[in-house]
Amino acid sequence: MGRLKNKKVGAVSFLNTKPLIYPLLQSSPPDVDLSLDYPSLLADKLQQRQLDVALIPTIEYFRQPNYRIIPNISISSKGAVRSILLFSQKPITDCRTVRLDSSSRTSQVLVQILLGEYFQIYPDFVLCPPTTQPSEHKTDAVLLIGDQALRYRDSVGYALDLGQIWQDLTDLPFVYACWVGRSGGDLGNLPQILDRSKQKGLQQIDQIAQLEAKNLGLPVDLCYRYLTQHIFFDLGEAEVSGLREFYRLALKYGLAKPDIPISFLSD
Repeated sequence: MGRLKNKKVGAVSFLNTKPLIYPLLQSSPPDVDLSLDYPSLLADKLQQRQLDVALIPTIEYFRQPNYRIIPNISISSKGAVRSILLFSQKPITDCRTVRLDSSSRTSQVLVQILLGEYFQIYPDFVLCPPTTQPSEHKTDAVLLIGDQALRYRDSVGYALDLGQIWQDLTDLPFVYACWVGRSGGDLGNLPQILDRSKQKGLQQIDQIAQLEAKNLGLPVDLCYRYLTQHIFFDLGEAEVSGLREFYRLALKYGLAKPDIPISFLSD
């Protein structure tokens, strides 16, 4: 393995990423340059070669032919996720317009798939910058992701959990994000560094929950339950099967590029 030299790594600052990156935020190796940004902007920076590896929305992997996934690490759910919610003031089947959060492209695609496949409705979608409250919209429904969804989970009449609907539809986990790099790139031991960071971070969830609860203004027990019961960080056979099904459905809706296999940096 070659020695790392100023490898640029991008991640999201959401609560659900902290077990993967908290050790790096505490003490990053001198040759790893970690930056934080919105998921969609990380995808753009990886494509533009401003980053060597990024924790990107999984739909972005299925839109670029030269990407490879770092094995064994993901942000995924096996049922209710609690942080990717479609809020509305009326039953979802009565909604005709949906505001999508521009910061997460996987969630944009997932909501279109689930509304079509599970509810058989095909509303008009409006792409907008991230909003702070569900009330700040003029559409029938609004998609919120990440920490904002956790804050406002009980603030309106209806809140549809996309992770739960995916599980009900497919009986598979849903993978929201993976560490991804470009094929042919020399990442040295960066994959091992990211795996060690994950293993260490999973041992620090108590500490992470307490710190992030204070930062986000959320109850500590909510943050702890979220990180231990709703978000999972492995990428095993079940998660890969979920990725394949997501890709199949994204292709059906014309939201991904064809002929992109799931390939890992170790392949």
